[in-house]
This record gives sequence, C-alpha cells and structure tokens, in this order.
Amino acid sequence: MTEETPKENLPAAFVNDPTSLQAIDQFRQLMLNYRSAIQVMRTKIRYLDQEYQIQNGHSLVDSLQSRIKSPESILEKVQRKHFDFNLNTLPNDMHDIAGIRIIVRFEDDIQAMEQRLACQPDIRILRRKDYITHPKPNGYRSLHLILAVPVFLAAGTIQVKVEVQIRTIAMNFWASLEHELNYKKQISHQAELKQELLEKAKLVHELDHDMNAIKNQIRNNERPEGPKTI
Repeated sequence: MTEETPKENLPAAFVNDPTSLQAIDQFRQLMLNYRSAIQVMRTKIRYLDQEYQIQNGHSLVDSLQSRIKSPESILEKVQRKHFDFNLNTLPNDMHDIAGIRIIVRFEDDIQAMEQRLACQPDIRILRRKDYITHPKPNGYRSLHLILAVPVFLAAGTIQVKVEVQIRTIAMNFWASLEHELNYKKQISHQAELKQELLEKAKLVHELDHDMNAIKNQIRNNERPEGPKTI
C-alpha cells in the first residue's frame, strides 16, 4: 500500500451518461473527501507516535503507508462484488477506498496503536477484524480497522470511512510477497509456492512472538536513570 496520486478522470462506465458533468464533479468531491480523511489520519498517527516516543523513549511506528483506490480499481471491485453502483451509496458499500497501513516493530505495538486510536474522541471504530489471533487460511496476519474519520467541509462535518491495517514488519514483508504471488498469474508451480508461503507464515509468527518476548526482557530490565551529578 504505497502513496498514490489519485486519478481525477471518471471512467465512462461509471455513469450512464459519460458527459454528465454533475456525476464527474460528484466523483471528484468523493475522492477529495477520502484524500482529506487520509491527511487527517496521517497527521493523527504521526502525533500519536511522537507522543509515545516522548513517553517511552522509543518509536511506536516504523513506517506509514497510504493509498486511495483508483477509479479502475473501484469499478473492478464493484463488478466483482456485484454492487449496485451509485455514487451516493458507494461509501456505504465499499469500506476500503481510502486505506492506511501502519507498520510497527513488535506484536505488542499493534495493540498499543489500536488503543491509542480507540481513545481519540473524534474518530470511531466501526469494524474490527483480528487476522492476527485468527489468521486467514493462507497464513495472512494483520489487524484491520474500519474507522469513521471527520472531514470538515464548507457545509459542515462529514464522517468518511478509512481502512487501517496494523501489522509488524515481518507480517508486512510476508504479505507483500504473498500479494505479488497472487497477482502474477503466469508463475509456474504457483500452488507449491502458496503452500511454502503458508509454512513460512507460521515461522514468521513464531519469530514475531520470540522477538516480542526478547524485547520485553530487555525493556523490563532497563534501569531508570538516576539524578545527574554536576
């Protein structure tokens, strides 16, 4: 999930009348709302990370990625999911048009970030899917949250849905490779590679668990600094 420059041109298939300027303007406004929600969340996450670093002496977030689905990707999902395409109902049907991925170092950091997001008075967690405790059959692990994020317009405040994924570095590099395998159709021995990735997912989980335990031993044995002498 990398930063993308959103495409403003609305595919003709999106509307019955491809010359409809009203539909194009409506789509552009919709994309502007999602871009604004992404900016709100990126600012909030950076602040929470800086606050955590001041309080704990180390960073919570390793990296932060964001993206907005292109019109082509939106249309493909509408057709795949058999949605009744309508620009007014689309935000209720599709929850991942705007997405943010928070990469952390350790398993404990996932819960720490979720707790900080849950405490924010201006956002709401609408849905939570824990693929860490309950991984997908292919071995995928990550925490998925659907958030309602406030966006301030001239006419007032609206709530925009943003999907937030929180995962460790190890979970992320595994997921990146699994995604690449799924989207490259002309790969020989694809079934064998998927089985091998499933086995490696278990090793990644064990590594995450062990590294988290070592981290806790190190930090629990840290001695607070005594008063400095002059």
